Amino acid sequence: MTGYALANTKRSWYVPNLNVYGTIGWGDFEYLLVENVNAVLSVLFNSTSIGDSSQVISFSDLIDHKGNNLPSSLQNPKVIIKQKTDDRAYIVGDESSLGFKIVRSDSSTAPIPVDLYIVEMGE
Repeated sequence: MTGYALANTKRSWYVPNLNVYGTIGWGDFEYLLVENVNAVLSVLFNSTSIGDSSQVISFSDLIDHKGNNLPSSLQNPKVIIKQKTDDRAYIVGDESSLGFKIVRSDSSTAPIPVDLYIVEMGE
């Protein structure tokens, strides 16, 4: 199969007017805890997110421009954001087969509208 044929066999969706309300957090706080319970010492390591309120989007919750629901799972998806205002939106981390996390810039005080172009890249 040629590169052109491969590019044309990918499934894609255009999702207009998604309101992005999530904001980026301050990051992860990592900590080490030492505890002594009944003379048994334990060392615990953990991390927690501080102020993370990113917006988690499932593909199954989205509706494309034709009014069709997206599949619940996509193979190797890529989400492209079309900005509609001066305030920006960003994908946090990598997209998973079930969805993605999206946030708006800190300069925005209200949710911002964006359009999404979602492509299933396949294997």
